Amino acid sequence: MTAHAQMHSYSTNFTYSQKNFVDTIPIEVVDNQIFVTATVNGRPYRFNIDTGSSQGTIYDNAPFIGMRSLGNVVSQDAAGRSDTVGVVQMPQFSLGKLTVTGYVASVFHSTMSRSYDAILGFDLFNKGLCCKIDTRNKRMILSDRRDFFDGEKGYALHYTLKWWVPYVMVSPFKRHYDEALFDTGSSILYTMNKESFDEHAYKSKNVNSQVAARVKGNMTIGNIGAEKTSEVAFLKLDRLKWDDFSFLNVNAVTTQGTSRIGASLLNYGAVVINGFRRYIRFLPYTEGDSVEVNNKTVTTAYVPTSDGRASVGVILPGSADYQEGLRQGDIILSIDGHSINSFTAFQQYPLAKGMTHQFIVMSISGERKTIFIQR
Repeated sequence: MTAHAQMHSYSTNFTYSQKNFVDTIPIEVVDNQIFVTATVNGRPYRFNIDTGSSQGTIYDNAPFIGMRSLGNVVSQDAAGRSDTVGVVQMPQFSLGKLTVTGYVASVFHSTMSRSYDAILGFDLFNKGLCCKIDTRNKRMILSDRRDFFDGEKGYALHYTLKWWVPYVMVSPFKRHYDEALFDTGSSILYTMNKESFDEHAYKSKNVNSQVAARVKGNMTIGNIGAEKTSEVAFLKLDRLKWDDFSFLNVNAVTTQGTSRIGASLLNYGAVVINGFRRYIRFLPYTEGDSVEVNNKTVTTAYVPTSDGRASVGVILPGSADYQEGLRQGDIILSIDGHSINSFTAFQQYPLAKGMTHQFIVMSISGERKTIFIQR
């Protein structure tokens, strides 16, 4: 990519090989992320389905042959950071019976470890597809028939496209509504934009009564970097409403980025996305109009520093890690005697559930500390 390449604008000029079709595609679900197998030049690759991305994403070490440069684009990531990145046209690929030609992807440099080869964004549906994602049965049904899923019963929210991704109105507090991105690239059920939360908290004592703690920190990681350090509120919501369906006792956090409904939603039901009529319908796996969530509270989040080291982004006071002496801003130097020189090395270190690991960390003030952390 040259510095003077023209800016590439959002486009759905890619083409589909099928018309008037229905196809069922197996999916893999790992850590609340959805993966499909795509075939490129006869070889299988792992693609992530990310409705929070407007178009495709690959990384600068992508294994594909035959990509064509299209210039640059100004991209904003999940942490709200913007940068000019390269854009390419990917080689032709197939999802089940469907072949996609001319698909566009942004190219990011990332120091993080990835378990997939590319991201498919929401443009897959904006082009003119309907989709049912059913993680219980590990399948995704695709169709270009706009009425194919009309018989499915559930709770539908119409979405608004902003930056070419779908935003829906949910209710985290009684008589309060929040515009949230439906983002399968985010694993947490619900994160709330801090500015939006502050507006609601200013108006209602009921909102403030559902705050478990307020701390300084950061936890959202985008393709460009981690969000800046600010106040993070840990929330214990009585309920989160999607249309007339209630998720009860939801632990959530605030973020500097946009509010998000993440892929954990799919633990409680399937979803239908209608790219023609612009709605997302939630189909509960259980009977009734509510489900008990009681999800685990995020107590410690790790983020990359500006120079690519692993650090503590946020930590909940009173948590086990906090009582051991871990603090926000601590940089991870080693684990169990193994040097940790990058965030990727931290991600790849095999922390074993139920085991106690020895962390050597360096505080913001430069103090070295030995912390014993159980996973």
